[in-house]
Amino acid sequence: MSLSVERTEYAEGRVLGIHMQGLNKAEHSLINAPKLCERVRTHGYEGLIMNYQGCRFDHTVSQFAKVAEILSAGMPPALRIAYVYDETNLMHAAYITRLMKSAGLNARALGGFEDALAFASGEADDTSQTVKAQGPTKPNLLP
Repeated sequence: MSLSVERTEYAEGRVLGIHMQGLNKAEHSLINAPKLCERVRTHGYEGLIMNYQGCRFDHTVSQFAKVAEILSAGMPPALRIAYVYDETNLMHAAYITRLMKSAGLNARALGGFEDALAFASGEADDTSQTVKAQGPTKPNLLP
């Protein structure tokens, strides 16, 4: 099972979505985490969605901790990070979110993409997850 990754912009280019399907290997996460930080910083994204729905992991707990450490050190402090999980990777999303929150980042694990988009774009109240009224968001596919 290989990994496919799709990068998409949302909320008029303010939010980067990374949609992963297949097996995400720890060695690739460790290589790609610094690259993702650079992309987010260079573009100036305000939000990031890591969509784990359909993604499986071979990471150990210590490898996940290392990925979280890299992301926590490299992401802008004001960035809103949403991890979208499914029933097979809830614990992965919850664990990395907890590590990133303990490092001072604004990270959440959410069970649905729309909730993640609302959080990452700043359209949800940070305490209640209430979505502000707004029309649909059109994605911009990236290379």
